[in-house]
Amino acid sequence: MISNLSTSYAITHRGAVRQLNEDSHVEINSHNLWVVADGMGGHEAGEVASQLVVDVIRAKVEEKTLATLSVSHIVSAIEDANRQLNEYSAQYLGSKTAGSTVTALFIKDNQYYVLWVGDSRAYMLRNGQLQQISRDHSQVNDLIDEGVISVEEAKTHPLSNVITRAVGVTDEVKVDVVQGEANINDIFLLCSDGLTGELSDEEICLSLEPNSIIDSGMALMHSSLVRGARDNVTFIIIKYGHENFSSKSETYKIQDEATIPLFTK
Repeated sequence: MISNLSTSYAITHRGAVRQLNEDSHVEINSHNLWVVADGMGGHEAGEVASQLVVDVIRAKVEEKTLATLSVSHIVSAIEDANRQLNEYSAQYLGSKTAGSTVTALFIKDNQYYVLWVGDSRAYMLRNGQLQQISRDHSQVNDLIDEGVISVEEAKTHPLSNVITRAVGVTDEVKVDVVQGEANINDIFLLCSDGLTGELSDEEICLSLEPNSIIDSGMALMHSSLVRGARDNVTFIIIKYGHENFSSKSETYKIQDEATIPLFTK
């Protein structure tokens, strides 16, 4: 059975500090696929990188129908974006790094698939409990796993903006994938680190509790801006199990640290 019973809400904002919005996102509702990408590189390279990633994914995915689309096709699209971004950097940026994170949600046959590279996150709210599905590809996350620092220490650690994996920075990219069963009324959140840099998981959970995902989205964005929104803020909220599919996207025109890859080309 192919399920297309979801509703989504996407919103992006350049934040209160940044002059450019280097985040990109896409809702490919016909294929039950949602993507958020956070670019890096500065001087508009990050903006180009994230937009290239979502554009390549959209183009590759829309060559398929929902019935024929599989996770391997999406992984292949991300790998193709990695190749194209490397070629773009070599041709137009003197091989200067222009990279991007990516996190995606794909739902088919009552199964969800989260795919990601970097530290843009995917969460799931189920029965009032918020779970981070993705695992940050970051220096501080590695330090947490090694027991060197605590989760609390990681929030203010000087390496908090260093990521260990991204699209467009190496010849090959490894895409992580997590699969699970999607339940009626599950809420998924894909977001750039501009959101998680300002709000705790507990605060995100509280904002996602209202029945309306638009209300939830407005609450999350308002809270981020009140905190100072030091980075671009982009996220998509997806609610699974609605009979009437719909989507809504918004881009805020109103208005730190850059994301630094651990590796350079």
